[in-house]
Amino acid sequence: MMELHVLNRKTGQLVRAFALGDAAEVLIGRHEGCDIRLDAPSVSREHCVIESIDGDLHLRDLESTGGTRCSGAPIDDVRLQHGLEVEVGPALLRFIEG
Repeated sequence: MMELHVLNRKTGQLVRAFALGDAAEVLIGRHEGCDIRLDAPSVSREHCVIESIDGDLHLRDLESTGGTRCSGAPIDDVRLQHGLEVEVGPALLRFIEG
C-alpha cells in the first residue's frame, strides 16, 4: 500500500502521514472539504488530486495557481512510485511504498 508523507519543504520535518488505501480519489488543497488539507496561501483551494488510472496511482494538478512541481519542473500528471517527491506550496509530498 502506498503512503503519502507530507513534509515541511524548508525543514524536511514530517508533518503528517496518510495511507492512500483504496480510495478512488484523494483531493489535496486548502479547502476544508479536501481529504488532505494544506493550510497555506500558496496552495489552491483544490490544488491536486491522487486518482487510480488503469491500476496505477497518479497525481494530477487541478490547474492550481501556484502549480505542482516534481524535481523543480511543473507537472500536470505524474504516476506515483516509491520515493517520488512532489512540491505543493510549502509542502513536500513524498510517496512511500509500504
